[in-house]
Amino acid sequence: MEAYKALTPGLRQSPNSIQLASMSESFQRLARTCDEIAATTKKLQKTAIVSELLKSLPMEQAAAAALFLSGRPFPVWEETTLQLGGRALWQLVAELSGKEEGALTAAYRKYGDLGSVAQSVLPESQSVGLDVLGVQRAFHQIAAARGAAAKSAVLRDVLSRATPLEAKYIIKIITGDLRIGLKESLVEEAIAKAYGSPAADVQRVNMLLGDIGETVKFAAEGRLGEARMRLFHPLGFMLASPIESAEEGLSYFAEAAVEDKYDGIRAQAHVSGDQVRIFSRTRDDITESFPELIPALAGLPQDVILDGEIVAWEFPERPEAAKTIVDQASSDQANLEAGEKNAAEMGHA
Repeated sequence: MEAYKALTPGLRQSPNSIQLASMSESFQRLARTCDEIAATTKKLQKTAIVSELLKSLPMEQAAAAALFLSGRPFPVWEETTLQLGGRALWQLVAELSGKEEGALTAAYRKYGDLGSVAQSVLPESQSVGLDVLGVQRAFHQIAAARGAAAKSAVLRDVLSRATPLEAKYIIKIITGDLRIGLKESLVEEAIAKAYGSPAADVQRVNMLLGDIGETVKFAAEGRLGEARMRLFHPLGFMLASPIESAEEGLSYFAEAAVEDKYDGIRAQAHVSGDQVRIFSRTRDDITESFPELIPALAGLPQDVILDGEIVAWEFPERPEAAKTIVDQASSDQANLEAGEKNAAEMGHA
């Protein structure tokens, strides 16, 4: 419990409980907003709903709300993970609801995700609603806790205080899928609308920071122009868009250059002295997958961020060399995705 105390000074603690004293119902409002967003298919309406929520909240709460609306407990650049398996989530919902396995399975077949199951089976809470900052602190406490039992204890405390609707979206955020038809690009547009900023500026800052919550703060304070890229914080990747013809592509530029495309692994290398880290397109740290690149990049004369393609290159050329590097990265990515999927699944079968 010492880790919890260090992370949340001023909160009342007990060996079996993390105090999430709420000064507002901001997470309840966030959860209601998510339901409103899910109820419409119109992008402009979704953007307007998010914008109104952000404007109604103090800046710190708005920042946390924007992060959660992106379907994440932590910013993209941050390597923090909850490491809460689907089985643990299922057992907590079963314990707090008092429902038998058969009833939970039937609810899952009906709704298709554990968050909605939780809303349908958990009893009404006497809580007036949680604070988004309290939930954010709890996520950090779960990440810092050692062992499945300790992590489950923190989440049990949170869910026991949550209303069924709040529990629904707490679990959805943990599993990484809100299922409300809201992409991060729409959250960016909502930030621009809420704070009267150009959408392109908001998108640029979020790309630089990899943190949509921090982007909210820059927009709220009118400081979007001050955002700067940061070493070892992976940037959002600039990706190509399809066009009808080469003529159309060239029409967007006064002066254009054309180069051969090398097929490999899109990556971003951050280098400062002897420190090197490589990030994938999904901004995961894949440095360990390519140990051959570290000595080649370490010791560059200045700090750099390189965005390009990792390509296998051998003389004489061997076609299987390129396949080897793609297979290597694909295997690592598959292992990562399998781990994330396993954590999100119920695991009760």
